[in-house]
Amino acid sequence: MKKTSVFAACLLILCFGCADHYYKTQEDGVRIYLRSLEAQKVLFLSSLDGYEKHEARKTDDRTWEILVHADSEFKYFYIVDGKPFLPACPLRERDDFGSQNCIFPAKR
Repeated sequence: MKKTSVFAACLLILCFGCADHYYKTQEDGVRIYLRSLEAQKVLFLSSLDGYEKHEARKTDDRTWEILVHADSEFKYFYIVDGKPFLPACPLRERDDFGSQNCIFPAKR
């Protein structure tokens, strides 16, 4: 059992451990970036529109980008290659399904 848990943790690190997450605020919203060498398809979901799926645009061999038109706080997560993914984000909250979402704070 312990070996299975260790294997699963190593597999997650290999699949998503190289992922890096950052954003840039702009006048018309915020550009959110996810870097992952392994990802083939990245979807972005947020509380702004009831968690509709939005396909992120691949900008180079490892960077995915989405422009979010928002000037208030919102919650979000990704689906990477069909699996929910929460990047390392400083603000998080538990959702109604036992998982977590990142929180993007309101512009100040």
